[in-house]
Amino acid sequence: MNDFAWPTRCEVARNSIVMGGWLLAIVPALAADPKPVLTPEVIEAFEKEVRPILAEHCFQCHGQKKQMAGLRLDTSEGVRKGSDEGPIFGSGDPENSRFVAAIRRTGDYPMPPNKPLPESAVRVLVEWARRGAPFPPAVAPRSADSRNPATSHWAFQPVSDPPVPALPDSVATDSRPFTEVDRFILAKQAPLGLTMAPPADRRVLIRRLYFDLIGLPPSAEDVEAFIRDPSPQAYSKLVEALLASPHYGERWGRHWLDVARYADTKGYVFQEDRNYPYAWAYRDYVIRSFNDDKPYNRFVMEQLAADQLDLANDPQSLAAMGFLTVGRRFLNNIHDIIDDRIDVVTRGLMGLTVSCARCHDHKYDPIPIADYYSLYGVFASSIEPKELPVIQKPDTSPAAQAYQAELAGKQQALAEARTARIREMENLLRGLTGGAALLRGEFPLGFNRADRDRFNRMQTEIDRFIASSPYAPVRAMILADLPKPIQPQVFLRGNPESRGPRTPRQFLKLLAGEKRVPFPENRSGRRELAEAIVDPNNPLTSRVIVNRVWAWHFGQGLVSTPSDFGTRADPPSHPELLDWLARRFVTDDGWSLKQLHRRILLSATYQQSSLASLETIQRDPDNRWYTRQNRRRLEFEPLRDAMLAVANRLDRSIGGRPVNLFQPPYPTRRSVYGFIDRQNLPGVFRVFDFASPDTHSPQRYLTTVPQQALFLLNHPFVREQALAVAQLPSVTSSDTLAEGIEQLYRQLVSRPPTTEERELALAFLQEWTASAKPVEAWAMLAQVLLLSNEFAFVD
Repeated sequence: MNDFAWPTRCEVARNSIVMGGWLLAIVPALAADPKPVLTPEVIEAFEKEVRPILAEHCFQCHGQKKQMAGLRLDTSEGVRKGSDEGPIFGSGDPENSRFVAAIRRTGDYPMPPNKPLPESAVRVLVEWARRGAPFPPAVAPRSADSRNPATSHWAFQPVSDPPVPALPDSVATDSRPFTEVDRFILAKQAPLGLTMAPPADRRVLIRRLYFDLIGLPPSAEDVEAFIRDPSPQAYSKLVEALLASPHYGERWGRHWLDVARYADTKGYVFQEDRNYPYAWAYRDYVIRSFNDDKPYNRFVMEQLAADQLDLANDPQSLAAMGFLTVGRRFLNNIHDIIDDRIDVVTRGLMGLTVSCARCHDHKYDPIPIADYYSLYGVFASSIEPKELPVIQKPDTSPAAQAYQAELAGKQQALAEARTARIREMENLLRGLTGGAALLRGEFPLGFNRADRDRFNRMQTEIDRFIASSPYAPVRAMILADLPKPIQPQVFLRGNPESRGPRTPRQFLKLLAGEKRVPFPENRSGRRELAEAIVDPNNPLTSRVIVNRVWAWHFGQGLVSTPSDFGTRADPPSHPELLDWLARRFVTDDGWSLKQLHRRILLSATYQQSSLASLETIQRDPDNRWYTRQNRRRLEFEPLRDAMLAVANRLDRSIGGRPVNLFQPPYPTRRSVYGFIDRQNLPGVFRVFDFASPDTHSPQRYLTTVPQQALFLLNHPFVREQALAVAQLPSVTSSDTLAEGIEQLYRQLVSRPPTTEERELALAFLQEWTASAKPVEAWAMLAQVLLLSNEFAFVD
């Protein structure tokens, strides 16, 4: 059993503060708040970790049939009421509550009475108590017309092909060329008396497009050329140029790596090497696939079953299976590893929280526990081979040959050490048996702990040597089918030691229907699972990816929960538009993500200004009806990359091994190539709301904390870029201070300074150049712009 996986700092960011990169959740007087906030994340955590413990150890005496001491722990009302002696969670101090004292066996009534709880279960329940013991209420009975979610919930219905609405009269005088996308948006606005904001000016549009598509700022020359281009096709040409840029794959590949919970390490795994030597091959595969506009259905197929596809002499695509294999290793607990793979596949690709059915039938969606173990059987029938396939031509340079020789020597030393120890034990046994012949079955040989530790250390050294060497041949982290696939059984209450009925390896009944056919007996079923996911008749896959792309462009999705399309999710704001885009994506555009970009980016909805009247903001405060573009703060990666770009220091090479972004001398590679250590995630990443690599991340969350400003004010990396900006020829070769200020503003924020800004900057430079070196004064002025909101936000 794992420690209780409560929601991450991002998931509770709206009710939290951050100190030193760590979360301090604001939970005001836990017991004084009798009804803690039940977010979807809190509910999922409860159902996955707490309820199974209560069901196994507590419900027998404190459940529906029996309530010893008047205490019932299987309902939210019973938990709040407590026992005959009163509340069990106290008032304001859960650490000293009667409940915690009971499970820690320090009070008058140790529980359970006969046998202590496992320590891991105690930790889960204590943390639950600290959080205010949130307990989801019983599911309300559904009305007669919605008794079966499979036939009533919008997300489980076939993707429709709605007609494009006519333009409303309210835009008759608007000269913009409205697209089909706009007509759906306008059709929702008109009955509410709303209209779109005016178009954004070209200076705003080019910056918006650059950051959205390639994650980098436009140069001053690019901005001026776009502004001066009189062609009506100037904007569409810019869209095409950016979609063709190799940096497009880096920007959009990073979005996908959030979905795939990408990291370069395994997490805590005790003695073995924590590094994934070849995780970066998956990252490069993702970037390459986006740049090539690989059809999304093929992209999904390769990530689940590349080992079973015809790769047409493209062995590098085997790296696609990192989608399944780069997750956290949970101390090599295979059940948790498989659960993580089920979660990333079902939430990441279909917006279904299937992992909630690990211990019991899903509480809200029509996913029985048997279906969970059907998928469990698919991944339990797939193993990671010890020898991973090489996916690049071997390096034959002298340095690479030296690496191979050293590696062979280390491997031979390990093999010889094992052999020597075996012979030593054999000789010992012969001495004990008077030299009689040995039967292995009669006298089984096994290494003791000291032997195992020694050999593990030698193997870990070999693994680290491979991970750190630039000459190690690139390999793919694949899965392969077992020769004989397993026939899965339901684990009762999620307990592997308590087996229930058998269930075939097959797709979800919710989507496959009553006539579903089990996967072949001679294969794991990964390929068949992938085919079912990308089947055009599957209503979820196309809707989910279309919604993700829309959210990454607008900062909010048509469905507000990108990875949960289940019955607990809010309905889409524009269901007809979502289906129209999903239908075009599959049938007209051949699953092309770049074509989906074009449909969105060429719309007036995307090109409108982020400014709006007070009346519009009051009537559409959350911008649910897209009456304006959303102003968005840059994530950490484009923010850091932009600093390097404006300083003309960005290394624009594509692909390769990861680098440590925070170790001096600071590398100038793009942030997507940074080393991601899931166990020791750098504090800067945490402060800037980086996606947690421990689990699938639906979206980046936004917090504003002092540490962000302190990083921009004080970090040596930022000061390095400010100094580099101050030494740019465009600044240093200016004839006057005023001209240098003009160049500085155009370089950093894509516009000339206002009269007031010019005068303030001029006064600052005149004062500081008298007491400091001119380059230092220019660097301070440049850093002011680097930490400004205008640099960090996109309008």
